[in-house]
Amino acid sequence: MKTRVDEIGDRIYRLSTYVPDIAPPAGFTFDQFLILGEEPMLFHAGFRRMFLLVLEAVSRLMPV
Repeated sequence: MKTRVDEIGDRIYRLSTYVPDIAPPAGFTFDQFLILGEEPMLFHAGFRRMFLLVLEAVSRLMPV
């Protein structure tokens, strides 16, 4: 699995992780949203076990 990063607004990012094992055959995508600013905010809507994938994706956008 890998988390895809898309800028959806000015300094607003969607981090999407596709999980093929959930709801086969279509799979399921979990999204997180990162808002960069003076005090960045991450809205995480995924499983705890996805933390390392999300952390790696966030580190591509800002120091963690």
